[in-house]
Formats: sequence, structure tokens, C-alpha cells
Amino acid sequence: MKTNRRETLRYLGVKVPDERTLALVERAEQEAEECVFPRFTFRLFPLEREPLAVGGTPLEGADIAAYLKGCDEVYLIAATLGFEAEKRINFLMQSSPALGVALDAVCTSVLESFLDEQCRKLQEGSKKRLKPRFSCGYGDFPLSQQRDMVRLLDTGRKIGVFLSESLMLAPQKSVTALVGAGERARGKSEGCSACGKKDCAFKKELK
Repeated sequence: MKTNRRETLRYLGVKVPDERTLALVERAEQEAEECVFPRFTFRLFPLEREPLAVGGTPLEGADIAAYLKGCDEVYLIAATLGFEAEKRINFLMQSSPALGVALDAVCTSVLESFLDEQCRKLQEGSKKRLKPRFSCGYGDFPLSQQRDMVRLLDTGRKIGVFLSESLMLAPQKSVTALVGAGERARGKSEGCSACGKKDCAFKKELK
């Protein structure tokens, strides 16, 4: 399990942590060691055009079309930390709220680091250039396409990830995404840089 303390502190909204905050984060990292069980799955599809589609499913929105420019294949990916992490966060939110909040931030950081690692492995195994992952909800790529992601990846059976009627993934610490691939793939249409939201508290500081 890899953690990124800088990212954890960002999720907590802390730029200059004091000793008390650092001690809390360290406790949360220890908690995470006991309840985080990352799982990952993926499928590689040829990119269909006119209309733009993956696995026979049309992809909606101008932002996903721009992201996939220069790509001829698409990896659909999904990852989760499992229900144990969610249950532990919920328990601590009631019994020790500060630690619960810290564990929530640590788990988010762990999930992002885990996804980064899996994407690096996909790149190592591919002869094509892979773009940074792109998830439903980025820009005008609708959250409703989460249904298609879950169905095409069969996430419930493969990694125990399900979708609620409100289009939220369960366990909560789960992510689905697309990764464009192609010899002519270019650009860094990644997460925060691709999203038009200006008031997000968790927006990364882009260099």
C-alpha cells in the first residue's frame, strides 16, 4: 500500500501541517494498513468512430471526444479499496471524527496512488502512448456513463464494485476511468486540467 502524504494533506485542506495534524495522519495511515485491500481490473477495446464508441456504447460529450483525439484504442479501468475501508471510515466518523476524516483522506490518496501504479503497468505493457486517465464527470462527460463502465468491466463480479441508482460507486473508495491509447495520442487531458469546475475544493494546483 502506497501513501502520498502531500496528497493526503491536500485532501484535508492543510498546506502547512502542525505536529498534531501530522500525528493524526500517521495514525490514519496505520489504520489504512489494516483495512485497505486494493483491487483492479481493465479491458482493452478498439475505439469506434462515427459515432465515437467503446464496446458498442456511444461516448457522450465534447470533452471525451477531444481527450481521445489521436487514439485508436481505449482501456476501461476500475479500482477499489474494498468495503472494509469504507466500514472503518464510517465507524471512526462516529467514534473519533477527526481520525475518520484523516483516514478518508488517506484512503483517497492511496486509491489515487494505486491507480497511478496500475496505469504505469499498462503503459509498460503497451507499444502505444497512453494518456492520463479520464473519468465520468470530468467536463461534460456525463456521470450517467458510469453504468456503461460498470457493465462493460463487469466490476461487481471481478472486483466487487457496484453502482447505486444515484450513479455512485460502492464501495465509495472506487474509481472507473478511460485511458486513451494510440501512436498519435498527445496532450495531458488529465482530471483537474480537463474539468471545467472552478470552485472544487480538491482541485490540484497545476504547474
